[in-house]
Amino acid sequence: MCPRFHVDNVPCWLVTTYVSRSTQWLPNPVVDRSKLERGNNNGRPDELSGIYLDVEDIRQLKCGDVALLKGAARWEGNKYNSLAHRSPTPKSGETHLLLTLDFVSSD
Repeated sequence: MCPRFHVDNVPCWLVTTYVSRSTQWLPNPVVDRSKLERGNNNGRPDELSGIYLDVEDIRQLKCGDVALLKGAARWEGNKYNSLAHRSPTPKSGETHLLLTLDFVSSD
């Protein structure tokens, strides 16, 4: 589980949550990509980092949704349109069952 907004360096990946709350993501126009890079948020939590400005911009998949998400790898000229996402903060005692599949290429 990844508690901070980030992008994955894969071409694409599939995610579905079977138990608990599912993946949170940000629409591309609201993301300050300079804050996604390692170290550019000065260790601040997402809500104080400037990655997004309004908590209302955070979207969330529903439990049981199956999503194919665009990563940053192998998208010549379109790398910066990858989906910024994170795992929701777990509640105390919460059980979480998640399946992810990464696209693999021999190139």
